[in-house]
Amino acid sequence: MAIRLGIDASQSYASCAVSTDLGITASAAIERPIENFPALIRDVMARAGLCFEDLDEIVVCIGPGSQTGIRTAVVTGNALALALNKPVSGVLSTDAAAMIAKSKEISKVAVSAGRRRWYVQGYQWNEQKLCRLDELQLMDEIPEDAFSVFSLDLNGFKELESCACGILLAADQQRQLIEQSLLNKILPYEGK
Repeated sequence: MAIRLGIDASQSYASCAVSTDLGITASAAIERPIENFPALIRDVMARAGLCFEDLDEIVVCIGPGSQTGIRTAVVTGNALALALNKPVSGVLSTDAAAMIAKSKEISKVAVSAGRRRWYVQGYQWNEQKLCRLDELQLMDEIPEDAFSVFSLDLNGFKELESCACGILLAADQQRQLIEQSLLNKILPYEGK
C-alpha cells in the first residue's frame, strides 16, 4: 500500500494531506504565515497515525499560485524527501482542482492568481483519465463556465477540498515530476 504526503501552500491557506490506496486518510489546512507549515505536517501525520518513515512518496503543489507559498512547499517537500530518502513529485494546482471537481463534465478550472486575476486551464475526462485541453491562461476575470474550488477561505474550508487532497488524487494521473535527480543537482554556494 502506497502512503503519500501531499503538501501545498499555493493558495490563500496552506494545506497538507495523507493518502493511501484507500483514499485520503487525514487532511488539514491553516492560514498563513507559512512558519506554521511544519506543525501542520506533523499534525496531519499524527492524525493519520503514521510516522515519516512510513511514507512512500511526497507530492507537492508546483503552482500556479503564490510564488512564496509554492517555493516553501517545494523546499519542504525536497527537504523531507532528502532526509527520508523518498521520491518527491509535483502536481499543478489546476490539475488538483480538476480532480476534486464535483462533476466529471468540467471543461475549465480556475485558480486564483491574486489581485482579482485567474489561471484558467481546460480539461476533459477521457476513459477515467483527466486530460488537459489547452495551455494555461492568465485572465482578468473568471470565466462563467470555470470551476473554482480553492478560492474558499478557511471559514468555508471542506476537508476534502484542499489543494493538498487534490494533488494526491492527481498524483497518479497528471504528474509533473520534480525529478528526484533535482535533489542531486543542488550545487553548494561558491561565493568569492
